[in-house]
Amino acid sequence: MVRRSLISLTVVVSLISVAVCAQKTSRTPLGPADLDDIAALLKMEDTRDLDLLALQKIVKSQHPEVRRRAAQTLGRVLEPEGAPLLATLQADPDPDVVGTVAFAYGQRKDQAGVLWLAAEMSNARTPVSVAQEAARSLGKIRTPEARAVLVRYLTDTAVSPAASAVAGEALLSLGRFMGRVNVAAISRWTKDDDPEVRWRATWALYRPRDTAAFAELLRLSHDSSGDVRFWAMRGLGLPAPPAPARGGRAGAAPPTPSSPSLTDAEKASASARLREGLADSDRRVRTEALRALATFDDDASVEAVLKELTSKDSWMAASAVEATARYTSRAATVVPRLSAMLAGAPTSLRITALTSLVALAPAQALDLAVSLLHDKSATARQQAVQALQRRLGDEGHARLDAAVAADPKLAPLVAPAGPRPAPPARPVRTDADYRRLVTDWIVPAYNGAPAPHVILDTPRGSIDIELYPGDAPFGVEYMLDVVKTGAIVGTEFPRVVPNFVDQEAPIRSDAPLRDEVSRRGLTRGNLSWASGGLDTGRPGYTLGITPQPHNEGDFTTLGGVVKGMDVVDRIELGDAITGARIVGRGAGSK
Repeated sequence: MVRRSLISLTVVVSLISVAVCAQKTSRTPLGPADLDDIAALLKMEDTRDLDLLALQKIVKSQHPEVRRRAAQTLGRVLEPEGAPLLATLQADPDPDVVGTVAFAYGQRKDQAGVLWLAAEMSNARTPVSVAQEAARSLGKIRTPEARAVLVRYLTDTAVSPAASAVAGEALLSLGRFMGRVNVAAISRWTKDDDPEVRWRATWALYRPRDTAAFAELLRLSHDSSGDVRFWAMRGLGLPAPPAPARGGRAGAAPPTPSSPSLTDAEKASASARLREGLADSDRRVRTEALRALATFDDDASVEAVLKELTSKDSWMAASAVEATARYTSRAATVVPRLSAMLAGAPTSLRITALTSLVALAPAQALDLAVSLLHDKSATARQQAVQALQRRLGDEGHARLDAAVAADPKLAPLVAPAGPRPAPPARPVRTDADYRRLVTDWIVPAYNGAPAPHVILDTPRGSIDIELYPGDAPFGVEYMLDVVKTGAIVGTEFPRVVPNFVDQEAPIRSDAPLRDEVSRRGLTRGNLSWASGGLDTGRPGYTLGITPQPHNEGDFTTLGGVVKGMDVVDRIELGDAITGARIVGRGAGSK
């Protein structure tokens, strides 16, 4: 048993912290020429423009860290001209370089790399960190060929502790493919002794929302691990109805055939199990059971959801309030329960209830929206204005006008927005700026210096976040700036999704940040920023409550929570950052 626990711990560490991120005990020093090369790579990443002549020299550097960063640059700057240079690094003697090559193929979504990635993933002589990255990248490329490779690997590989680290990444990658799920290839890994592997297999079964996985998910909802149970509970919810068909675009892939619906007996089994899940010992499981239960419209399920309106657990109460918007045919029953709950409810629940009342009882929504106009929370005021202006018709406009006439301080909330201004231009950096970024952030991180920490104070407590300056020097320096200047203080969380994310409002109207995606995964406690696509993010920041495998490769991993994760779990809609400070390197002036 002790040996098995040690094996399990080794697998967990390997899966969560990619080997490339671990500091080596002794590293070859970076010389002046190496720093020049890394500065040149930073410039290419910042300008998104490959200097092919410089790269041809840099990929042949004698220093493995320079070659690794060249491969990383080729995964961040997606110009097709970089593909031949990336291929030259496939046979590099340093596994960190080869692992980063695998990462780059995934970021580039380069179909030409599928066969090489398949070989690296499956070869027993491949270092585990490289095989893991190859498996992860196949899930980013997402072609039928990549999917077939993953299915074959998960079908043919023996379930064993030795295979768990790579299989875990392969499972997450396979879960990124939509459509029919290969239950047989995945379910064999749900029998693994390691709960880290089992939750990944459960996620892979749940994610495509294929009813063929129903029986396995129902079984897994009884697993001994809460990590497994909460993903299984999420998978027992009814799939959302398909969106209305729209005109296709040239070259678009044909739609994936939908899976059959659950039978009435399966629906009954699922709703019954989800009701049981509301009493689970694990908060995450209870929350996912409630949210999944809200997709059912039978009397027992609806009543179970409504009972949670008065839960003392903010995740449960917020999820129940949000769910009431679905019950338009039951408004006569739901609205009195919702209204009773609102008396004395915290701001977070009143904001959430506004959407439901707009759908169920517009007259009560009008009263609630007007009351929220005077709340101290900017999120509450913004949501109230949007409801009155856009969703509550002429009466909404009239009530908003009357409120502004009675309290002129509300006028800025309703001022005409006008055309959206163009985003500011990104800062123009000099070669000296890039060299300073290398010496200030990359070299200390490479040498193993302690990373800077940011402490964020909230009404629920303080959150200690370790930053990753070696992976994201642009983003780290920006965050340290908004902390030093105090610009981050007072910003609220206008999006809080129980057991998913806490998302902060934009801090200031700067240029969109340059993404620095790295091999660090999107794990629980991850710090990133909200984004509509690469290089579109304007912080506010986002704190991940759960792992987010479906978003791998699309967000910068800027740091991770090292203390105060319980605070992250308690953040409520409309909470604000009340204080912020830097600990360690970066606390002084630039």
